[in-house]
Amino acid sequence: MLIIGLSYSYHTINKELVYFSEKVSHTQKVITALKETSSELYEVTFLTNNYLSSKDTTYINKSLAALDKLPHTFHNLDTLASENLVQKRRVTALREQLESFYKNIHILLSRDRYAIKGTEFDATYKTLIQNVAASKKIITEIDNTEIKLMASREQSRDNYGRQIFRYNWIIMLVAIIFLSSAFVLLDRELSRNKFYRIDLENKVESLNRSHSELEQFAFVASHDMQEPLRKIRSFSDRIIVRHRKELSDDVFDMLKKIDRSSQRIQLLINDFLVFSRTVNKVSERKKTELSVLFEEACTNLSEMIVDNKAVIHCEQLPFAEVYPGQIVQLFQNLLSNSIKYHKSQHKPVIRITHQLVMGEVIPNIKSTHRDIQFHQINFIDNGIGFRKEFSEKIFLIFQKLHDRNKFEGTGIGLAICKRVVSNHNGYIFADSMEGEGASFSVYLPAESLFL
Repeated sequence: MLIIGLSYSYHTINKELVYFSEKVSHTQKVITALKETSSELYEVTFLTNNYLSSKDTTYINKSLAALDKLPHTFHNLDTLASENLVQKRRVTALREQLESFYKNIHILLSRDRYAIKGTEFDATYKTLIQNVAASKKIITEIDNTEIKLMASREQSRDNYGRQIFRYNWIIMLVAIIFLSSAFVLLDRELSRNKFYRIDLENKVESLNRSHSELEQFAFVASHDMQEPLRKIRSFSDRIIVRHRKELSDDVFDMLKKIDRSSQRIQLLINDFLVFSRTVNKVSERKKTELSVLFEEACTNLSEMIVDNKAVIHCEQLPFAEVYPGQIVQLFQNLLSNSIKYHKSQHKPVIRITHQLVMGEVIPNIKSTHRDIQFHQINFIDNGIGFRKEFSEKIFLIFQKLHDRNKFEGTGIGLAICKRVVSNHNGYIFADSMEGEGASFSVYLPAESLFL
């Protein structure tokens, strides 16, 4: 605000300085025009008097030539003095005197002036002298007024000039203070950014360490953890097969529960490995026809589709730059989810649709994605659905909305879907009403957003 205030004041003072500088220049021009008018009036009078006293006709042409310059000089004076009403009235009076002066000069310089009677000649000459005296008086009055205006305007100009000089120093001082403050703040911000950078580097290092630990865990899960599980299941199966007759019903039930629990843990480990692979993005992305990837997902689930007599209707899907393996996993998880949670008396019917939409229609989209086109792929089924308040919770890892004894699964499938879509800078939403089926909307960018 201080800079704005100083700039406005400086601008105002500078305007006044320019105004009074122009006024001083204008007054100087008026004074110059007055001197020229007075000088030319004196010259015409002097040459006319020489002619009248010497009877030398050469003075006639000189006097008339000087007289011809006077109207132009007076017109210039009239134009310059027109903005001041007092001076304008004086210039009007001067014009009347000069018009009478022109008339009398022409009479006195006439070739046949000797035909004029003596008394008439004397009266004309007397009037001429009066015209000259009155004109000089008016010129003096105009000149005195202009000199006073000049002094006043020069004083105002000089005052504003000194103010401009002071404001230049003030603005320069404020600029130095502002730049110094900006330098201090910039230095402080750079120091703060240095600490942020160090903190960020530490967090990145911690994240890399966690990532490395996750990879190690995945390796252990894929090798060291699965081998004991296989042995547990193998030994429990052997006990049941070889010693079934010797086992009591309670022991037999316990062995069955051990086998089911081991199988469930193995399934959980397998799903967790799939989830870790989607985090790591190990595959290369490429432009692929999504219909081909959808067919691959259906092939992987062919046994499940046949067993449940699922009916799948899929529109033609577009090309997109994707991680093919992850998109297959996405389609596979959404299809298996719809088949798994179908109504017991109805065969599962799944409809997949596609359309192009602008990012602005996507809920809670990033501001940088609002003007981008997206492929909207909808998976709509006729299954058991879920309550609307679970539409976001359903994508959290290890979250199951239904009885795990009734429906198999680990609660990782939709979390994998969320991760896959996020890896592609896209969005996924679920919508449903309990008993009314479910709808999953996947939004993938129509243009590549990868760096």
